[in-house]
Amino acid sequence: MVVVTPIKSSLLVEVSYLIQYRSHSHGLSSMLRLPWAVGSEWVTPLASSLSNIQLTNATQKRGRRRTTVAPLGTPPVWEKAKGERIDDENKALLSRVYEVERKAGESRVKASEEKQIEAKKDALGHDQRRVGLIVKKIGMMPQWTNDGTRMLCTLLEVPSNHVVSVTSPDEWYRRSMVGKRKAFNRDGPMWKVTVGAGESDPWKFTSSYRRQFARAGTGVKERLGSFLVTQDALPHVGIPLDARHFSVGQFVTATGKSIDWGFQGGMHRWGMRGQPQRRTTKSHRRIGSVGSVSDARIWPGKRMPGHMGWEWSTLSGIQIIRMNTDKQVIYVKGNVPGDMGEWILLKDCLQEGKRPKEVAIPTWTPSLETIVEEEEGEETKIKTDKQVYIDNLFR
Repeated sequence: MVVVTPIKSSLLVEVSYLIQYRSHSHGLSSMLRLPWAVGSEWVTPLASSLSNIQLTNATQKRGRRRTTVAPLGTPPVWEKAKGERIDDENKALLSRVYEVERKAGESRVKASEEKQIEAKKDALGHDQRRVGLIVKKIGMMPQWTNDGTRMLCTLLEVPSNHVVSVTSPDEWYRRSMVGKRKAFNRDGPMWKVTVGAGESDPWKFTSSYRRQFARAGTGVKERLGSFLVTQDALPHVGIPLDARHFSVGQFVTATGKSIDWGFQGGMHRWGMRGQPQRRTTKSHRRIGSVGSVSDARIWPGKRMPGHMGWEWSTLSGIQIIRMNTDKQVIYVKGNVPGDMGEWILLKDCLQEGKRPKEVAIPTWTPSLETIVEEEEGEETKIKTDKQVYIDNLFR
């Protein structure tokens, strides 16, 4: 964005314009001084001067590690009026309005389903990206394998996932600053697929937030998340996403917010040793000298007490060892980022040697159920209680 500040003058013969140039992508703010020609009371710029821009002063603006407010331009999510203030008659009226909006969206979604590609089982290509799931961390519990080995697992619930919107790379690049970085990357053009999870009461949210779910023909979702998807694996809007979107034995990548510990000292936050236990007065857990040499200031990035946790963290290469299709629960080996009850983005692992060998593209549908039963292999087996295991690990 270039902001031009005109200088009104009738006495100066040689003047200059001062231009403030602000780069949103790199966070740079600089002042540029260009020569201009005097033609009238208001100074008119020369077109040839734009090719001789010289950067004179640039300062890097540091971003915060965690944000507590929504991005600029994001519509409000929660309705200010509480649901307790609405009587039963108005609640019933609102419920009918929400149902009409949802049915209208379902009719539009069904009309577009005929143009979508059919689901199939195939290996994930090197340049292929699928949509992921939004799961909720239930907790951790041990599992015992056939030889008696104890394996600690994390339970992830898939609470009513639906595709809310699909944005093309061109539109995403034009409307979003994030899209200018991610729509056309080194892996090619990427579509932005937004997924919603968790059903909630509609009257808790604003009309601008509910409108996107009315267009998708789904219920109002509590949580939204976006994934980068290639064109050959695009799901249609409104399709439900099942836990069988992933397969047992597959490696996945989990992204979520780390546990929020609040304000912590240097010993807990950075693992510092602290001061000596003896001959010390009220400084046992302090960080001590901060190493101020030459410039009497604290350098950015210095390890000091502060807010610990609640940052985006990604753990890749975790394996799915069990799945309960009735309860929509996925068992993964080991731990994942976040505390119990937090939302986590789950997607395919792209590490070499851990790419999915056989997955549902673009996603799992009931039509693939017969294919799974007919092609029952040695490693996986469908149990009578609708649970899938790895037979070489579990009975």
